[in-house]
Order: sequence, then structure tokens, then C-alpha cells
Amino acid sequence: MPDLAAPDFSLQASLSSGQTFRWIALDGWRYGFIDQRPVKVRQEGDRLVYESSDPALSPARLRRYFALDLDLPDILSTIDVDIQIHAAIRRHRGLRVLRQDGWETLASFICASFNNIKRIEGMIERLCQAYGDPVGLNGFRGFSFPRPEVIAGASERRLRSLGLGYRAPYLRATARLIADGALPLDHLRRAEYDTAKRALLGCEGVGDKVADCVALFGFEKYEAFPIDVWMERAMRYYFRHRRMTRKGLHDYARAHFGPWAGYAQQYLYHYVRTLRHKVSDTFPALNGV
Repeated sequence: MPDLAAPDFSLQASLSSGQTFRWIALDGWRYGFIDQRPVKVRQEGDRLVYESSDPALSPARLRRYFALDLDLPDILSTIDVDIQIHAAIRRHRGLRVLRQDGWETLASFICASFNNIKRIEGMIERLCQAYGDPVGLNGFRGFSFPRPEVIAGASERRLRSLGLGYRAPYLRATARLIADGALPLDHLRRAEYDTAKRALLGCEGVGDKVADCVALFGFEKYEAFPIDVWMERAMRYYFRHRRMTRKGLHDYARAHFGPWAGYAQQYLYHYVRTLRHKVSDTFPALNGV
């Protein structure tokens, strides 16, 4: 079975850190999709073992998807600028920001609005079952993510019946923008962060947090720093009892962490969500340690 070098990598942290919703754990493997092609992966030490029935999923393609071509130690040294992020890095070292498909990421985070991860996963799975194409690998059966033109032609009533609720018209309207060429995804990938974010904010149902998630996870805009309730909690470390707007937190984070602020966000987000303590126990500096 083929494998590739994966130093400074944690498959577990990368897949469970809230940036992707379609990887399934089964019999010691993680099954998912890259470029709509099914693949199974497993980490064995500093190697990533994988299997796919599609030769297009080359080692180079997997390295790119899992961001194994980036110098993670260099990135972490850039963002390791305070006690809190240092603790997050120490706990979750190896977490990498995946390079995901832009359309799937945009659609997924429209569905993710005001939702928890379990419900998001269920919603997206129902969407794929209804409008995707069936695919399989070694007994695993799944469905590709539906193309934008398919969702553009779906009825709002049908989308609502899949659990999308008020998000249904937003998803369909965005799919139509892409299908009609009014939102060229290739342009977003080449554009600067601020330009890409403005374009994403033009989609119905996309606010600052969703736009930053999509910019970071779908279009490699590493300056993006998504802010939600978890990140508001994490950012208390920097402002103690001062109240800050989300824009203020975002602007501070970009200046504080620099061009790899998105990596800092992922480490802090995963750190806060995975600890089972009160905020005052979560951050050592708040206790004077």
C-alpha cells in the first residue's frame, strides 16, 4: 500500500479541528474525498498510508491537500508569540490547514451557520446523498459533493427538507452565482485576501466568520482569522476584561500573528474546544502562571 512522508503532521488534529466535515473513521482508517474521489488514509508514525482506486490521486496531490509541502516548523515559529498560542501548539502540534475545494468549502460553511459540527455533518451528508454521485472504495460507500449547477437547479423546498432550513435559499443563490460565472472561483484563489473576502461577502448568507472560514480553508488565504464564540473566548486572553468587537479581535489577531494568522486561529480554536475546563483554567496566564 502506498505511503508518503508526513513529518510534523497530525492527521487526527487536522481532520477533527472543525475545518472539514466529510471524513469518516472506519476500521482504523479515515475515509473521505479529495477532488470528489474517494480515498482512505491512516497515519503510521511520520508516514501517511493511503489507498484510492483513482490514479489521479497521486502522492503529490495528497501532499498538497494535507499541506505536507509547507514548512510547518517555520510557520509555527512565526506564530508562537505568546503563552497561550505556545500552549496550543504544544498540545496540537502537527495540525495543518487543509487545502480544500473552494465550492465545497463555501457550500459547507453556509450550511454551518449557527450550527454544531454533528448537525453540519448530517446536513452535508444528506445533501450529498440527494444530489451527489454514488462512489465506493473497499466496502465504503459514499457520495460525491454535488456540483454547483445541480444545487442551482434544486428546489428550495427539497433543500429545506434535507435540514438546511433558512440556509436553503442562500445555498441555492450562491450555487447559481458560481454556475452562471458571476463568482469565478479560480479568480478567488488567485486574488489577494481582502479582495477574495469581499467577493465572498457578496454571497447571500455569508457574513464575516463564514467568509473568513472559506477564505482560509477553501482558498489558502492564511491571513484570514475567523471569529466565532469559541474564538471570542480564546481572545479574552489578550484583552482580559476589555470588551472588543469581532472586527477589533480580527484586526488585532492579523497584526499580532502576522501572515500565518489563520494557522494561529486553527490552533487556538481546536485548543479551546478540546479542553474540558473553565476559561480561567484553560489559559495559564490568566491564573498568573
